[in-house]
Amino acid sequence: MSFQFPLAAVLNYRESIEQREYLALEKIQQDIVRVELRISQAQNDCSAATQNRLADLACGTSAAALQSAYDYQKVLEQNSEALQALLQELKKRWRQQLASYEMARRNREMLEKLRQKQLDAHNREQAKREQSVIDDTFLSRRGRSN
Repeated sequence: MSFQFPLAAVLNYRESIEQREYLALEKIQQDIVRVELRISQAQNDCSAATQNRLADLACGTSAAALQSAYDYQKVLEQNSEALQALLQELKKRWRQQLASYEMARRNREMLEKLRQKQLDAHNREQAKREQSVIDDTFLSRRGRSN
């Protein structure tokens, strides 16, 4: 008789929940990487703007061009600050999603352990039945030969 886990549907459901939580965690991680790259680019743009402004000052430039350079750099810095805030929010969401994923994983593992215990008990019971049949067969053959 083959083993059938009575909670197989629940186990499948828990596995799908765990998978969904894992994928959500991965998506947030990808968003974090994208924002970190954008922050790096914004910092590079800000450094380049500073270098350009300093080069313009050394060559002599108009007040309007200088003001435009300062305004541009201010916009870059604001963008960088907004990206930093977004990064912090994404990291917070990541920690929350990690907790959700770990809970889903624990729930699935609990059912997996229950399934394994039931399978082990089933296998032991089947081995006992097989041994009983073997013993009965042996005793009946032994009884016939006497």
